[in-house]
Amino acid sequence: MNLFRHEFLGFKTHQSACNVYVETYNDINHILFEDISDGTSVTNMSEQLATEIINKLNLNPENCKFYEKYSNEDDIDEITYVWNNKIAKNPFWKRCLDKNIKQLWGKKV
Repeated sequence: MNLFRHEFLGFKTHQSACNVYVETYNDINHILFEDISDGTSVTNMSEQLATEIINKLNLNPENCKFYEKYSNEDDIDEITYVWNNKIAKNPFWKRCLDKNIKQLWGKKV
């Protein structure tokens, strides 16, 4: 598993940060944004974060799944995007019910 702190500009150029976890499972890169209450929320910057991480790690978005979690909560949401030239658009959130994925992140975040 790869874990790093990602700094980004939030609303009105507000310096912000989140934890990013990357785990490869079944040939898919599973990427989780953990909101650590440092600036603009990961929910509000979801498209920007997905775009930045895909480009930073030079990943193919077609081989990735994205998730979001708040540090003080156990629930994990899966986020899907429409991709255009490695730019994420139109995020859609749904509760992650996949037990394997919840176990993947459950002990690590």
